[in-house]
Amino acid sequence: MRLNRLLPGLTLVGALMLALPAEAARLQFWRFDTEENKLTFTTDDSVEPTAQLISEPTRLVIDLPGTSLSRPETQSMDGAIKEIRVGELDDDTTRMVVEYNDGYTVDPSQVQVRGESARRWTVKLPDAIALDNKGSDQPVAQSNRSPAQENRVSNKPVQGAETRIQAITATSEGFFIRTAGEEANVSLDRFEENGQRYITLTFDQTAVALGVTGAKLPINRYSIRSWDVNQISASPAKAEITLALDEASPDWDISTLSGGVLVQPQNVSIGSVPDAGRPSASTAAAGSDRQTAAVRQLDAGELPTVPNGRFTVVIDPGHGGRDPGAVGIGGLQEKVVVNDVAPRVAEILREQGVNVVMTRDSDIEVDLAPRVQTAERANASIFVSIHANAISMSRPDVNGLETFYASDSGQRLANTVHDTVLRAMGMRDRRVRSARFYVIRRTSMPAILIETGFVTGAEDAPNLADPAWRDRMAQAIAQGILLHLQRGL
Repeated sequence: MRLNRLLPGLTLVGALMLALPAEAARLQFWRFDTEENKLTFTTDDSVEPTAQLISEPTRLVIDLPGTSLSRPETQSMDGAIKEIRVGELDDDTTRMVVEYNDGYTVDPSQVQVRGESARRWTVKLPDAIALDNKGSDQPVAQSNRSPAQENRVSNKPVQGAETRIQAITATSEGFFIRTAGEEANVSLDRFEENGQRYITLTFDQTAVALGVTGAKLPINRYSIRSWDVNQISASPAKAEITLALDEASPDWDISTLSGGVLVQPQNVSIGSVPDAGRPSASTAAAGSDRQTAAVRQLDAGELPTVPNGRFTVVIDPGHGGRDPGAVGIGGLQEKVVVNDVAPRVAEILREQGVNVVMTRDSDIEVDLAPRVQTAERANASIFVSIHANAISMSRPDVNGLETFYASDSGQRLANTVHDTVLRAMGMRDRRVRSARFYVIRRTSMPAILIETGFVTGAEDAPNLADPAWRDRMAQAIAQGILLHLQRGL
C-alpha cells in the first residue's frame, strides 16, 4: 500500500550507513538503557552521523563528524553486549561504539532510529542473535517492541541526496515542508484508494531527516486527516509525503519557496516561509497593550480560581542531571532555565489549591518513560512539560514561543497556555503545533510541551538567563494552566 512504504531489507555488505541531520555540534549527553536495549544521545545542534555495522567482532559504530567531546567514556556491559565506548576518532569527530561479545550479531534491518525531540535521538537495538558452531543464527530472545512511527536504519547510505526534509508544520497558509540543501525538486500527484482521497508529494534527490515522521492531525481548517513520510528509495535518493484528505478538503497546489515547499489550497495567495514569528506592527501594538494588562494582573496576583483539591497537574521539567538539554549563547543550559521555571509553576499552582506532582524534584536525570508513568500513576488532569528551545548558533534571529500537543484535548490546553504566555511576555509567536514527542504522545490526559524561548536566540537568551524574567514566565504558564482548568477540561 502506498502509505506504508519502508526501505526494503538489503543484505549487509561491509557497513551499515545512516544519514542524519547535518550541522556542527557538541555531544552533550549519552546513556544506554539495558532494559530497553536503547542508546540515547543528545547534541547541542544538528549533526550528520554515519552508522556502520562491522563484523568480527560485531560492532555498531556511530560517528558524529564536526562534533566535539568533553571526555572519553567506556561502559562495561553484561550479556551479548561487551561494552560501549565514546571517544574521539580525530579532532573533529566523536565516535560511539557498541561492541558485542564474540559469537553474537544483530539483524541490521531491525535497528531502529527515532527522534524524541529536535535534539534528542535514540538507537534501539534488536535482540542479539547467537551464532551456533555451524554458523546458523539462533535468536537469543524475541523482541515484542513495535517499530511503529520510527525510522528504520538502512544498510546502504541514502545516495544522491541534494535536499533533506527537516520538518513538516501546519501554518496559517497551509502545510510547510522545511528543507535544507538544494531547492527541492518536487511533484504533486492526486489519487484515491478505497474511497479515501490523497495527495502525494514526491521529492527527487531527497533524504528524510531523523525524527521526521507521519502524524495524525486533529480537526483543522484544511480538512487534512494525516500525513505520512517515507524514504521510498535510497539510491537514488527519493522521498514521499502523502496527505490523507477529508471529502471537504480543497484542491491543493505546491509552491517551492526559500527553505522549503508550501502545500496550499488553490486560489490562496502564497505566504512567507514560517521563520522567527515576528509580529506585524499592528499586532505588536495590540500585543503590547494586552501584555501590559496581563502583567498588571500577574503582579497583582489576579489568577484564575479553581476548586480546591479538584485537579491534579503533573509538571515535567525537561532534561536534568547529566543531560543539560540545549546549550546556547554564553553557555546557557536549558536545564538551568527549566530548573527555575518548573518549580515556580508548581508553587503557584499549589497556592491556588491544585494538586501538583513533579516528574523530578531536583537536578537529576529522568528518562522519558518514567515521566509518563508518573503522570499515569497520579491520574493527572493535565500534563505540562517545560523546555527551552535551540537552533544553530548561527541563527540568533530565531526567537519565540512554541507549544506542542498530540491530541485534540491537548490542543485546547496548548492554545490556552500559549496565548496566555504570549500576552504576558510579549514574545514572538512561533505558534501552537502538533508533534509526536514521547511524553505528550504516550500520556492519556491532555498534555503539552512548551518551549519557553531559544537559548540560541539573540532576543530570548538574555531573557531566559534573567531570574526575574523566568519568574514572570512561570507565573504566565501557571495562569494559563489555571485558566484552562477554570474553563473545564
